[in-house]
Amino acid sequence: SLTMLSLYMAVTGGNDWAAYYYIVRLGGPFYDFLFLLYTFFFVFALFNVMTGIFVERAMAASLPDREEIIYEERKKLLEQVEGFRELCKQLDSDGSGTISKEEFEEHMKDDKMVSYMSVVGLQMNDVQHFFRSVAGDDQAEVDIDHFVEGCMAMKGSATALDVQKQLHASNKLCEYFQLFE
Repeated sequence: SLTMLSLYMAVTGGNDWAAYYYIVRLGGPFYDFLFLLYTFFFVFALFNVMTGIFVERAMAASLPDREEIIYEERKKLLEQVEGFRELCKQLDSDGSGTISKEEFEEHMKDDKMVSYMSVVGLQMNDVQHFFRSVAGDDQAEVDIDHFVEGCMAMKGSATALDVQKQLHASNKLCEYFQLFE
């Protein structure tokens, strides 16, 4: 037990390891090497564990909080929606609170407006189809809030969920039409 205590003291700074080394050296080169190997291994293992703990805590501290990320994303989305709502108010030329198909088509002739729509993730390849998709097939005008919601839903590329929704709707239609056969 005194030997174990001496080994512990040699590697933890309780006593200088050199004092124990000179004693172990008298036992021969094998014990000499074994003691140096033990000291080397223990010191480097201890440093590696301590470094690992430090790095892990530093990494955890540098990661943003999940709640903070959600808050920032939500804030960014709300700012985008408000900015887009202001743009849509500009589309309402007559100040009626709605956007007519004619007003929309007229404003989409302006390259600046098309560019802004593109920046927010809305591609204006077919203006008439876009308006019908947002407003509904038989609607000549749409409320600004409804227009903003529709545009935000169409923003960006289609996701796998969007494709699955369309597949589901198509399957429901097929089932409905099979009832008439």
